[in-house]
Amino acid sequence: MIATLVEALPGDEGSWWYEVKYDGFRALSARSAGEAALFSRNALDLGSRFPRVLDAVGDLAIDEVVLDGEIVALDESGVPRFQLLQRGAEAETVYFVFDLLWQGGEDLRPLPIEERRRRLAKIVGRRRRSVIRLAEQREGSARTALEHAAAAGHEGLIAKRRGSIYESRRSKLWLKLKAVNAQELAIVGFTPVSHSDREIGALLLGYFDEDGGLRFAGKVGTGFSSTLRRELWKELSNEAALPSPPNEAPRMKTARWVEPRLVAQVRFTEWTSDGRLRHPSFLGLRPDKSAREVVRERPARAQPAARPAGGPPKRPPRSSAAKIAARPSADRVRLTSPDRVLYPRDRITKKDLADYYEAIAEPLFRALDRRPLALEHWNSGIDQPSWFQQHVGKEAEDWMTLAETSTRTTGRTIRHFVADSPAALRWLAQHSVLTIHMWSSRIGSPESPDWLIFDLDPAKGKGFEQAIEAALVFRRLLDELRLPGVPKTSGKRGIHVLVPLVPGYSHEDAVEFACRVAEAVAARVPGLTVERSIAKRKGRLYVDCLQNGYGKTIVAPYSPRAVDRAPVSAPLEWSEIVRGLDPARFNVRTMPERLAKKGDLFRPALEGGARLPRLKGIERH
Repeated sequence: MIATLVEALPGDEGSWWYEVKYDGFRALSARSAGEAALFSRNALDLGSRFPRVLDAVGDLAIDEVVLDGEIVALDESGVPRFQLLQRGAEAETVYFVFDLLWQGGEDLRPLPIEERRRRLAKIVGRRRRSVIRLAEQREGSARTALEHAAAAGHEGLIAKRRGSIYESRRSKLWLKLKAVNAQELAIVGFTPVSHSDREIGALLLGYFDEDGGLRFAGKVGTGFSSTLRRELWKELSNEAALPSPPNEAPRMKTARWVEPRLVAQVRFTEWTSDGRLRHPSFLGLRPDKSAREVVRERPARAQPAARPAGGPPKRPPRSSAAKIAARPSADRVRLTSPDRVLYPRDRITKKDLADYYEAIAEPLFRALDRRPLALEHWNSGIDQPSWFQQHVGKEAEDWMTLAETSTRTTGRTIRHFVADSPAALRWLAQHSVLTIHMWSSRIGSPESPDWLIFDLDPAKGKGFEQAIEAALVFRRLLDELRLPGVPKTSGKRGIHVLVPLVPGYSHEDAVEFACRVAEAVAARVPGLTVERSIAKRKGRLYVDCLQNGYGKTIVAPYSPRAVDRAPVSAPLEWSEIVRGLDPARFNVRTMPERLAKKGDLFRPALEGGARLPRLKGIERH
């Protein structure tokens, strides 16, 4: 769960409490079966770097537990100093824990934060000298608490909404209030010191904007020891050169621009009007952060958090302690035969597929979050037979997240693969998975779909134009019903139109509504049919409303398809659905650039949601 930076203090102060914001490494820890683990947000193993903390987790007097907290190094006054963490195992570190996610086989994330905090205090205790300590709470108003935090030398506060659950994403249920400006920035170059060509004089910094472009943020020349200046020069001199300076970078004769790989933590007074850091000071490197995830932190407006219409918040899924504690990195899966050609006419290899999955990881994870999957494998490429996989059996590996579902007809239990980590995406590429099919519901709430879908399937012998015409018919209808619609290509000839739903609807509700709408449209539009028999369709486009049923799947957004040109299922803007649209233009080679320009167009299908109207008189629409 990640806090949202805000500029204004919460208006409904009685609904929040305040904790100290610690300046250190965010860390999830787990103890299970006598073994302990310590990981960063991006699945970096922190155990070897902070052995005191790892040992303390292992010594907890409870067999199965997952904690969330921050590893810090304290100065002589007891104030966290990020610079001291650069000493690694030599630093006197403390693990301030602020949340309890799992205890003794029970997933605690759906519980109110007060109950999680109460249980955490019983496990950790309130000892002030131990390696694992309870995060400090601040009493009084937000303004008073922030002033006290600043006076004590802390970076700021985290405001947490009372009664809130734990969400595994950035959330406005936790708000970040800064007393001192500091954030991580990508190192995009350096200038040498004037008296030596073996030391850096300043680091050149940047960040990625919302369109994926690299922007210049200024330079920092203070906060380094002579030893560190030499080490950074040696490290950065071996980095690949940037083809061109970042956007808005000034001309600097001595600048050496490098590909962003390292991340620096920087303290500063403010951002200038032209997007530069004012009075920056280097605090240290962030090995727990990826340069590609560095963005400029901009305050959001603090608003009272409200529950979505239609019922209580969705419960997070139950999962094992180890799975909560770490997101396995791609290094867990070895990519064999990377040069094997999967698309012969396009010369696209298994390595190209792995690179594509890595490039679209963020929006793909968002779409597939906690969803059971079914997979199509093309081990020898698209010219050879494929095989379809729903159940993961003996081939399951210890790092995998699996979701168990039961079939309604036989009661048989199926274990589905869940793609939730870099290792999972590498596994898909290693096993030549060219089509990912996903459920509309998630682990923990399999009976409640997140959307209903109209699957528009052109007749045999008809082209994509037939799907375009049908999609525009459904758009007009949804506009009249005041329902949101999110279109995407199937990746082949069809179009999917999704209507996001508020929580509380069943698959039966979705099927009934979608079929009534589809039948009414088909009765009035001669080119459409709901007839399942291919022989009886007679050249008409088939509107599949039964795809809303329990256990039914659709091709996931951004999933490749196993046909020439390697097209993918592409979320669309409605304005793009016009005559002449070629779905193959959205493919594994073009989609990463499209995402950088357009953003994740599938996101509206995952946020908010609509209530389905009564359909009395639908035939008139």
